[in-house]
Amino acid sequence: MMVMKITAIKMKLLMLLLAAQLLKVNSIKEEDIIEKVSEVLNKRIQEVKASCQVRKVAFSAALQPPLVTSSGFGIIGPHPNISILIHGHVITNIGDAYNPKTGVFIAPVKGVYFFTFTTYSWAKNAKIGVVLYRNQKEVLRVWEHQGEGDNEDYATNSATLVLQPLDTVSLRLPKGFQVAASFDDNRHTFSGFLLYQL
Repeated sequence: MMVMKITAIKMKLLMLLLAAQLLKVNSIKEEDIIEKVSEVLNKRIQEVKASCQVRKVAFSAALQPPLVTSSGFGIIGPHPNISILIHGHVITNIGDAYNPKTGVFIAPVKGVYFFTFTTYSWAKNAKIGVVLYRNQKEVLRVWEHQGEGDNEDYATNSATLVLQPLDTVSLRLPKGFQVAASFDDNRHTFSGFLLYQL
């Protein structure tokens, strides 16, 4: 496709040169026309190359608790409103599309993306779980009510999403829910990558 665009540009420039010759434009030197055409052509070639480059986008980040017990674990939530979980410990962030300060992934290009997350909890008599959001709309969730006899659980879910440039994806903690995390290991993670551009 890029070759076709460049060929079309070259043809247009050659037609301009031919038109200038036919009209006998004597006030402009042929060398000046060629130089100007060459500048325009090179600039356009660079623009086409840049637009055709395949972006590399991949990230993995882990959730770390704001406060930690002596065991190295901490609880996030429950909160009175839904809140974005900020996975601040970056493991990988190729393309810098994930922001570890806000917890939000911003799609750099139109494409098909894959997202996966693992949530961890360590609680009794609590609602646990998380929700994956695209922009301001829920895509999917994992949750359960953790009873008295069970106090440690993991849950994982994934989604393939078609995103437009500047679409956002985030992992959120529903109102009244809680999860756990650790500073010692990456038990609660959020990852995503670009499968291919559209």
